[in-house]
Amino acid sequence: MISLPAPQVKTYTQLVFLTALLVIACTIAFNVVVDPYGMYHLRDASGFNQHKSAIYHRVRLSKAYDVRRIKPGTIILGTSRTHLGIRPSHPAWPENGLPVYNLAFDGATTKEMYYYLRHAQAVKPLKRVLLGLDTYHLTDAPGATRPDFDAHYLLQDNSWWSQIKLVLADLKILVSYDAFKDSIATIQSQNPAQPEWFAKDGQRLGKIFFRQPWENYQILGPRGYFDEIDKQEVRYKLEWRIPLSKSPSGKLSPEIQPDQITSLAYIKDIIEFCRAHNIGLTLYITPSHAHQLEIAAATGEWPIIENGKRALVQLLAADASKHQAKQAFPLYDFSQYSTVTSEALPQLGSRDEMHYYWESSHFKENVGDMVLNRIFNAGEVPEDFGVLLDSETVEKTLRNTRLQQKNYQISHPDDIARIQHEITEYKKIHQIQD
Repeated sequence: MISLPAPQVKTYTQLVFLTALLVIACTIAFNVVVDPYGMYHLRDASGFNQHKSAIYHRVRLSKAYDVRRIKPGTIILGTSRTHLGIRPSHPAWPENGLPVYNLAFDGATTKEMYYYLRHAQAVKPLKRVLLGLDTYHLTDAPGATRPDFDAHYLLQDNSWWSQIKLVLADLKILVSYDAFKDSIATIQSQNPAQPEWFAKDGQRLGKIFFRQPWENYQILGPRGYFDEIDKQEVRYKLEWRIPLSKSPSGKLSPEIQPDQITSLAYIKDIIEFCRAHNIGLTLYITPSHAHQLEIAAATGEWPIIENGKRALVQLLAADASKHQAKQAFPLYDFSQYSTVTSEALPQLGSRDEMHYYWESSHFKENVGDMVLNRIFNAGEVPEDFGVLLDSETVEKTLRNTRLQQKNYQISHPDDIARIQHEITEYKKIHQIQD
């Protein structure tokens, strides 16, 4: 075995160390300049890094950095429904809360919304929050996060320690091989660059996203895609009932990582946080198409939905009772049968688009505009679309919705038959017992 003189060993070690530092520094500099996730936007050059395709699969990460850069006065929280349907550019937003940023993203849980709320408040004190809730949020199921959620990239408060942890999280991204690969992919994806469906104000632009030639909305056609989403919703409602011995993977989708705190409890945390920081909070229950309501009813979830609405009203009533000198946080319910949510489907095989919906789950921007019109008492809104839900109106509203549901089932027998057929087939295939 050959041994090197001590000075030579020292020189060799220093050379290796300096080389490693140089590689790390070059990697960081390269990723900062290309900026594949839109972390800094130092220089977005056409033909080089203006089109950031990596953002599309790192939306949660990108939005965390957007908040740091834009410093919004108003944020919009919610799932993909709100991400698609609610525009920050709507003229009714109060000027003292500008700029408005759509901080919603696909599959957002109430725990994730709470963490992003704290992050936005730590960046800059907020004036108001619009919280969009889907009916599945209003339960005592464990709170959860999705696999691509990472709290390390979010400020907990504006303390120096929180800031230091955020810098370390930045460095972790910038030195990563994934970021380096995505930087290379960003440079390679510039020509020809596709139209951007991720707007600078955080909204996902449905008129671009759904009309991309590779999307199933285009491949299957609007009606075919609507039916596919109905089938997907049936799966989401029933897959937890598949006997474990029959489940191909033993996993349910979309995958989540559960928590000890319930989904409804995180909504309470959001309410209390907004109250403690003098943030104007408005809540709304999203307007999915009537097919989603029928699938929920046919799979036995209707009592859960009604109890969830009651529980949410109780949370808000308790908050209002504690803070009688301040304005109560309003809750609007758009998840009813209305001229909007009961829009007729195109004929089978038709490629005609619906006026209000992309498919049964996601409403279009014009519906989101009506949601904001109702909330801000601005512009035209169908009389039967949206109701203010509180202790005095909740039971009457639930009774009216049940009546509307019966009328819809009577007037749409073919739709109900198709939904029931999908449910029966799914149960049969997966041996789910009633």
